[in-house]
Amino acid sequence: MKPKFKDRQNEYETLEKQLLSLFHSGIYISSYDIAGLGKAIGYDLPLKERNILLSKLLGDAKKDNKTKDLFGAISAFIKRRAMQYTELGNIHPHVRPIISTWLQKAKSTDLLIKREMANNE
Repeated sequence: MKPKFKDRQNEYETLEKQLLSLFHSGIYISSYDIAGLGKAIGYDLPLKERNILLSKLLGDAKKDNKTKDLFGAISAFIKRRAMQYTELGNIHPHVRPIISTWLQKAKSTDLLIKREMANNE
């Protein structure tokens, strides 16, 4: 009987999928934003596809023991984006129902980031 091998998931694959999906995270994060997160913790990343950049950033941060710093930068980014969405909701009241859904998802994503940060201490 052959052993069944399952493709090993990247340690942060679930987190990556969460962050890269507006539907799940409530925030849109661009390649430029990911490069900015890298710059905030000392990495100079070329602009590439979002999934490649985020995967590289998470891997490099883990390798260099900077995951706590990266998770802090991601959390700050989520809070800034949530503030932008709140301002948009104030300017355009007719879109508040959609924005309130994004804000709730952003809050959940931030809690996920904080849990990951606590797990990496």
